Amino acid sequence: RSCTRSADQGYMTDLLRGIHVRDARFVEAFREFTRHTSDDRWPSDHPDERARGKPKDGAMLLSSEGYRVQCSAKLLGLAPAASWANVGTKHEAALACAWAIPGSFVFVKSDSGPLHLIVKQMSELHVFFVHSKN
Repeated sequence: RSCTRSADQGYMTDLLRGIHVRDARFVEAFREFTRHTSDDRWPSDHPDERARGKPKDGAMLLSSEGYRVQCSAKLLGLAPAASWANVGTKHEAALACAWAIPGSFVFVKSDSGPLHLIVKQMSELHVFFVHSKN
């Protein structure tokens, strides 16, 4: 059975409550969340004490209206939908997510690789190259 769990005790979900993806506050929070650190955690001196030391990890689940459903979410128990050679578990989880959630658009990016979009159309998964890091 699939489920989600918070990787950060609900910090990002609480932070983005009621904030639309087009809002500058969402954009800035997302940039900070995806900004790489040496340990993939919020810095111990972050201005928001609630963030300090928490992991910067997990999926951002958004509604079709553009509001967060859950942030920093661990996607657990999704059945493998397909295999993707030469990528890690994040990409395989993205395939499984796109397969399991009808109508979803799944973006996935690793620190060293390009951004991809995964979409399920009928009974096939399609992976699109969006852009590279450079």
